[in-house]
Amino acid sequence: MVILSILLLAAALPFSSVFYFSSIVINRVAILVLLLSSLLAFNTLLLEPLGVGVGIYGGVCLVSVISQAFDCFILASGSLLLVLATGILPMKSLYYWSSTREEITHDPLSKLIPLILLLSTLGMSCLVTSSDLVTVYLSIELQSLPLYILACLYRDSEPATSAALKYFLIGALSSCLFLLGSSLLYALSGLTSLEGVYLVSSLGVGYSGFLIPVLFIGLAVLIKLPAAPFHYWAPDVYDGVPTLVTSWLAIMPKIALLAFLLLYQGLSQIGGIVVTEQSVWGFILLGSALLSLVLGALLGVAQYRIKRMVAYSTISHLGFLLLALGLVTPQGLEAYLFYLFQYVVTSSNLFFVLLVYSNQVLETWGDSTVFLEQPKPEKDPSEESYWLEGLSVMRTPTTKPLLISSEYNRISCFHSNPVLALSFAICLFSMAGIPPLIGFFGKLLVLTTALDSGYYFLVFIAILVSVITTGFYLRVIRVLFFDSIHFEISRSTEMILRRAVLSESDPKPLHSMVIATLSLIIILFLAYPYPSLNSLHLIALSFYFW
Repeated sequence: MVILSILLLAAALPFSSVFYFSSIVINRVAILVLLLSSLLAFNTLLLEPLGVGVGIYGGVCLVSVISQAFDCFILASGSLLLVLATGILPMKSLYYWSSTREEITHDPLSKLIPLILLLSTLGMSCLVTSSDLVTVYLSIELQSLPLYILACLYRDSEPATSAALKYFLIGALSSCLFLLGSSLLYALSGLTSLEGVYLVSSLGVGYSGFLIPVLFIGLAVLIKLPAAPFHYWAPDVYDGVPTLVTSWLAIMPKIALLAFLLLYQGLSQIGGIVVTEQSVWGFILLGSALLSLVLGALLGVAQYRIKRMVAYSTISHLGFLLLALGLVTPQGLEAYLFYLFQYVVTSSNLFFVLLVYSNQVLETWGDSTVFLEQPKPEKDPSEESYWLEGLSVMRTPTTKPLLISSEYNRISCFHSNPVLALSFAICLFSMAGIPPLIGFFGKLLVLTTALDSGYYFLVFIAILVSVITTGFYLRVIRVLFFDSIHFEISRSTEMILRRAVLSESDPKPLHSMVIATLSLIIILFLAYPYPSLNSLHLIALSFYFW
């Protein structure tokens, strides 16, 4: 159904100007398509043969309970994040203050965004069902190539173009490693089917040669996640691209890649790969989890730009996910699935809040980029010159605000909407693991499962990391609620900013509904946790014991 909708939208886009289709209409069609596809995927979970798996398309795809559960989750998450694209005006106003709503709604580039995101979602959906090296590679590229295009869609932005180029080069390196590992596996076994490779390796024929290609493929996926120590590209890319693209990069590719890592590890265990190889791969997962936890927390403390801080926070959360995945137990899988669920819910709500006030919440871009065609003044040695979306703001070097409001007279834009500020704080508290929010239970499940498996040192490090990350989450809350930021700006600049605030002061009804729903899920999970926990428990048991 997703393929058919992509073809129909691609055929309809050239006629959108004739029939006056706006980008919002196209985006809502894409949302409905993903929602209906998610319901269809959920309906297939009731089929009894899925317990042992059903091979389709000549065995290159394997449909099972775990793959369909991930497929349903990916499609539902994609439809949720596509709601963000209904606010095209806030995203594009990051680059063009002079753009009107009419110009942006019917801008040809904004109409391409739903189609690009549908293509990426199709690749993710194919990846979770792939059981052949060829289809796995094609699925990874199908999910990645649209994101390369989306990252550099606005070529007038130097940070976005630079981030897109870096993202493309790192993705190309990861693809090369994956192809190298796949080629070596094919040379050693003569097979591209994952199940066939596992069966051959279980015979003990040349098992030492299988170790290197298995590691190459796994490392290629870790680079794309990004997990430490392959994470250095993520903060630059997340910070450079538009916030809408950042929200997609921080959530959607990780679901599909983590699902592939689960299937990659689980099938190797079922196939009977030699214990030496399994222990090496498990050691790499746990080592990457440890580095992700430590580096994500320590480097995140030093960040003063909100999207870079979110990037390091994401790396730290990946540490918890890889820790649960490296345990290779049903309890570890259950903790892994629940942590992934709460991470998607919390991160989605966080980006919804950021994008709703993208006209008011401005990030410190530094003096490297000017989006408007304005001459850059000479910098006074006693002051630091920061350019906010093409508007010059002078401040002393002693102040480093995390978030800068366009209501400059000591009134933060979050103070003008206390409910939205509370939702943002709830997201940060949940990410920090403060009880009784849903993020606390995610970390609790991972840590208790790791304790039961005997990984006491990793649990101790994870607890310390949680304390450190709580510090920089609280720093953001302090800036939002308690710090007053005052800048000396010209009267004309102040009037421009105030017009922007008045025109977009309230979130759209659809955005308000989504933010309220996600916030209630984060807060009230403790009231009725059994449906989600029982469902994840059954999925974990079906993966190991069906």
